Amino acid sequence: MLYKRSQRLGILSCLILTVLIFAFSACSGPGKSNNAVTEPISVYVMPASRGNIDSRILYTGIVMPEKTAYVSPVISGKVSDSFFEVGGRVKKGDLLFIVENEEIEDNIRILEEQMKAAEAGMALAEAGAVAAMGSGFESQKLQYESALKTAEYNYVAAKKLYDSCCLLYEAKKIDALEYGKARNQFEQAENALETARRSYELFMEHVSRDTARSANEQLKQATASYDAIKLQLESARKKLEYAKVTSPMDGIIAVKDLTEGALVSNTMAPYVIIDIDRVRISVPVTENVIGRIKKGDMLEVSVPAVNKEPFTGEVMTISPAPDPETLTYNVSVGILNENNLIKPGMTAKVLIPSEQRENVVLVPLGSVMSDSSGEFVFIVENDTARKRPVSTGIVKDDMVEIISGINEGEMVVVKGQQFLDHDSPVKITGEGRK
Repeated sequence: MLYKRSQRLGILSCLILTVLIFAFSACSGPGKSNNAVTEPISVYVMPASRGNIDSRILYTGIVMPEKTAYVSPVISGKVSDSFFEVGGRVKKGDLLFIVENEEIEDNIRILEEQMKAAEAGMALAEAGAVAAMGSGFESQKLQYESALKTAEYNYVAAKKLYDSCCLLYEAKKIDALEYGKARNQFEQAENALETARRSYELFMEHVSRDTARSANEQLKQATASYDAIKLQLESARKKLEYAKVTSPMDGIIAVKDLTEGALVSNTMAPYVIIDIDRVRISVPVTENVIGRIKKGDMLEVSVPAVNKEPFTGEVMTISPAPDPETLTYNVSVGILNENNLIKPGMTAKVLIPSEQRENVVLVPLGSVMSDSSGEFVFIVENDTARKRPVSTGIVKDDMVEIISGINEGEMVVVKGQQFLDHDSPVKITGEGRK
């Protein structure tokens, strides 16, 4: 027990002696005094400037093709031949595949034969119509006209004779028998003329009209039959053209889902063609941002999988109403895709301005420091660093807005500030963003 107490007293004595030795050395040694001159610290400075700055919000979207075409056949059938593979570039109108359809081809052959028969029938009806008003008609017409002229001649002669007999009978130069004979001849001539005139009029008004009508009706029927068959043939040939399925636009084959001999129908889309010479990115934008952009604005777009450098995108469409579930507005941004390096499905990031300030004080972001009391910068006055509390605003790239604390033109320390205290002597080594 005595041994342990003696050991503790020895250790305590040694500690006291050590402290006294160090205290003596500090007072009498060659160390610096409180009044010694401190060497100035080298710093780089930059004047606070005025300018415009804006804040941007990063939105993420998926790259989509500018246009997408799902190609389906109009008619069903078996694929007889196909062209182009996935990744192949096509032009509008290029033949993609052909659908066999023997039924349509057989129908076309039948309609072509019916067409020939209809053409012959129509030609025959046309000839009948011409004949109805042709030589036969003219011959009958001449006969009736001749009979009418003869009757008129006989009537005129009988009338002259009758008129003469009337005068002679009144003068008692002829007897009643001779007068009666003349009168009978006149009445017969008059009746014959009336009969000839009615026969001619009947032929011209009814018989010729019925003949022409009948001939024209036959021609109309033949023409209608021809036109109906012609329409059916045109429709069948059009359906046969549908068997050749072509590309509706310029683009690249994204999907090919058919083989020769397979059955296809209009419910299938065996080819999908995309246009990626220009791609688009759709991003959901909140209500506090949607009013700051408009169609045609140019935005910065990055596609990390393709290039570190950003692309320039153009606002193509802005949804006028929000999505009912997310309450965000869809904005579509288009990018020219040279060499087709950007692929559909890639992730893209779009920077959209959310706030903008003009004619504000700006300093490099790295010059602003912070401690428990808040943010501050060091400015240089008369080769002395002054700690200046500041209030910051928008940050963009490597610049920050200073709302309060310093003024335009004051020299802000941009390198070496981490070694400074308030009122530290400094030596300006250079100016600029270091």
